[in-house]
Amino acid sequence: MFKFLLKSLYSIDPESFGLDISDRSLKFAQLRKTNKGFYLSAFGSQDIKEGIIQNGEIKNEDALAEIIKNAVASPIKGKLTTNHVVFSLPEEHSFLRVLQIPNMSHDETAEAIKWEIEQNIPLGIDEVYFDWQVIENSGSAQADHQDIFIAAIPKNVADPYISTLTKAGLTHVSMEPESVSVARSVVKNAKTESPVFILDIGSTTTSFVIFSGNVPRFSSSSQIAGKKMIDAIKSNLGVDEAEAIRLFNEVGFDKKLDTDGKVTEAIAPLFDNIIAQMDNYISFYGSHSVGDNDAKKKSFEKIILSGGVANLFGASGHIAGKVGIKTELANPWSNILKEPLREVPDLSYRQSLGYTTALGLALRGSQNIS
Repeated sequence: MFKFLLKSLYSIDPESFGLDISDRSLKFAQLRKTNKGFYLSAFGSQDIKEGIIQNGEIKNEDALAEIIKNAVASPIKGKLTTNHVVFSLPEEHSFLRVLQIPNMSHDETAEAIKWEIEQNIPLGIDEVYFDWQVIENSGSAQADHQDIFIAAIPKNVADPYISTLTKAGLTHVSMEPESVSVARSVVKNAKTESPVFILDIGSTTTSFVIFSGNVPRFSSSSQIAGKKMIDAIKSNLGVDEAEAIRLFNEVGFDKKLDTDGKVTEAIAPLFDNIIAQMDNYISFYGSHSVGDNDAKKKSFEKIILSGGVANLFGASGHIAGKVGIKTELANPWSNILKEPLREVPDLSYRQSLGYTTALGLALRGSQNIS
C-alpha cells in the first residue's frame, strides 16, 4: 500500500529512513524528531553500475541488494538506527490520477475506485498495487461529487524492489511514487493556493509534477536528463567524461565562462526539449484538469527546479526566459528546517538538491508524518 495515503501496515508506524533508488545511483537519509524539530541523523549515497536497473526496472536483484546493504552500513554521516525503510518507485511506471465520483459511503467509494482504476490505467486491477484518498477542501462549489486522488504501480515493477530490499536485510514500511516524495520535500506545508510546477532533473530521469491544493495532480517523466547532457558535451567538444562533467557542473549556461558558447550549444537543445515538454503539460493541464478550480485560471504560481541538475549554472533563468513563469531553485529543507535555513553543516544546499527525493522520503519515515 502507498503509506502516504495514511493507511498503515502497523498499529504504530516504526521510525524509518528514506531510500531513493534510480538507475545509476541511490541516496538515503534519516531524520530524527526532537522537541526542537528535525535534524539529519544519517545520510549517504552510492553509484549503481549500468545495467543493474534499466528504465526503472530492476534487472539484477542480487547485485542491487549488495550495493544497498553496503551503502546503508556505511553512511557518509551518522548511523542508521533502523532497518525499516520508506522507498520511492520510478515515476515512469507510476500512475497518478485525480478523479471525480459521486458522493457515497467509504465502502462504496472503495468499490467504485476499483472500476475507475481499470478505466484509467492500461492494466487490470489485479496487476497493480494502488491506494487512494479523498481530496479535502478541493474548492469545488458542487456538493454532488468527491475528488479522489489515486496512485497505482504495476506489481511486476514494485515486487522486485520489495524483494531486493528484503535481500538487503531491510523491511519496507511504505512505497510511493517519486513525485509524491519530491512534493513533500519542496512544497511548503504540502499545500499551495495556485498550481506549481515541479521540475526534478536527475542524472537519468526528469520528472514533471504539477502540484495544486494538497496533492500532485499530474506527473510524467522523460529519459532526457543530466547524463545525456554530459554525453552531448563529450561528443560536441571532443572531451573525456571527467572534463565533460567538470564543464557541465562549473560552466553550464555561464556566458562569461563559456566564451565560445560550445557548452551552451551542446546542452541547450536537450534542456529546451525538457522545457518544451513542460510547457505542453502546463497548457494541457489548464484545459483538462479534474477537481482543481485553480487550473481554470491557467496561471501557475511558479516553477520549482529540483534534482541534481538544478545546480547547473543559469538553469532557472534559462527556464524562466523560455516559459515566462517565475522559476526558483527548490528548498528540500522547506518542511524540515526553520526558515530561512536551506542546509545543514554536513550536507550543503548544493548537495541537498540531489537529495530532494530522499529527504521527502525521510520526512515520511519520521513517525506521525504523512
